[in-house]
Amino acid sequence: MEKKKIWKDERAQAGVLVLAAFLLLTAWAFMQPLGAGPDEKMRYMVAQYLHEHPGKLPLGDEPTIRDATWGISYAYYPILSYMVSAVFMGIAGLFHASADGLLHAARMADVLFVTGAVYFVVKASGKLFPKEGRWLFAALAGFMPQALFLGTYVNTDSLALLSMAMILYSWSCHLEAGDWSFRNSILLAVGMAVCALSYYNAYGWILCSFLFFCLTVLLCREEPVKQRVAFLFRRGIVIAAVTFALCGWWFIRNAVLYDGDLIGRKACAQCAEKYAAVDYRPSRYPTPEKLNWSWKDILLYQDPGWQHNWLLTVLVSFIGTFGLMQIYMPYNVSKAYFLFFGMGGIGILTMLGIFYPKKRTVVKERKAAGSEKLKIKTITVYDKWDRKGIFHLLLILLILIPVGLFMYYVYYSDNQAQGRYIMPALYPAMYFVTAGWNRLLERFVKKENIRMWIYRVLTALLAASPFLCYIFLVVPFYG
Repeated sequence: MEKKKIWKDERAQAGVLVLAAFLLLTAWAFMQPLGAGPDEKMRYMVAQYLHEHPGKLPLGDEPTIRDATWGISYAYYPILSYMVSAVFMGIAGLFHASADGLLHAARMADVLFVTGAVYFVVKASGKLFPKEGRWLFAALAGFMPQALFLGTYVNTDSLALLSMAMILYSWSCHLEAGDWSFRNSILLAVGMAVCALSYYNAYGWILCSFLFFCLTVLLCREEPVKQRVAFLFRRGIVIAAVTFALCGWWFIRNAVLYDGDLIGRKACAQCAEKYAAVDYRPSRYPTPEKLNWSWKDILLYQDPGWQHNWLLTVLVSFIGTFGLMQIYMPYNVSKAYFLFFGMGGIGILTMLGIFYPKKRTVVKERKAAGSEKLKIKTITVYDKWDRKGIFHLLLILLILIPVGLFMYYVYYSDNQAQGRYIMPALYPAMYFVTAGWNRLLERFVKKENIRMWIYRVLTALLAASPFLCYIFLVVPFYG
């Protein structure tokens, strides 16, 4: 009965967190004017086009949604997020919604995407961390102010967050069960398909999901190699088929429309060169590469509109900078986050063994010697790699990939200091921060009751952070 009560209490706590996120996101989304998020006006034009032309998908160079300055539209990028927004706009249109009402309806898609992300993060937390540690991770990863801000305006980052949370939950289910059930395999496939139709900087999650599935099947299962390989292909084909069935249409469409350009990047650049304002064409736009800047020049550069240099601007906007990079959190609050991350990093440095997917010897036989003593005979039947170690190594890769893509984009395309570009690293980074704090608290705080209250206070502060940002920063700015 006690175990059942604890389970019910945890479900209630999880429900409170998800409901709180939904209410905050809805209030935030409804009080902001159009253009309150980066490029929202351009993105919203795609949703409007879909709403006004049911059943028709726009070309990337569609004149009615093409930006006069940049010469492109966001129809070159995956548009699933805008398609969902258009559905909500259609429902609102049935009730003769005003212009603001249609905007709010479009934003509800992003509200639900990020609410869904919080839901899957909370579910994954219970499988990744024991006891109070799960709530610390849920609050840290699910309630990062910048991550919640992505659910308050029309964009595709919100859908990327949802897909990454789904994939993380799928991975955590495998770690708990030790096998790839059919149901969990389908969840992984859906997560990868949604990721493919969200934002390109999240594609590292697709690559790492492929690696995680293959490595855990080939290295962590108990059957002979032949049976492992058979399962890999049998279940892998199902995952690949579901993934392609859900997202393949977009890339086939791109290939047909843009001369084989599967992701539309080349076609988008050609469109910008043709229609953008002269100084904004790719051949003329002043990138760090064209200016012969070093990385030191980039990292220390400070735009007149920024409160910090480029590097600090990226870091503080990863935590939370709102509006069009106008609404900054108090710098002391950002420093508190940095300190919190740093302490978690110190904890991780004391447990580097978690990154080594070591083999394990299995105790297979037990023999009794006499009537009183039990003699255990250890026989190495198979060498099984530690799936948790593989998980940790791939989390590192999930941090490095978006950072690398962002740095490439900054140097060769556009020197933007926005932390949202490295948001795909949020969940793995916060996993390590939480694991580090768990280590520190277990080592230096021996009394469980005191540890529990430290967890609870930290969790409450982290979960409250975006609410305080909304009340004391966002509302006064637009009020």
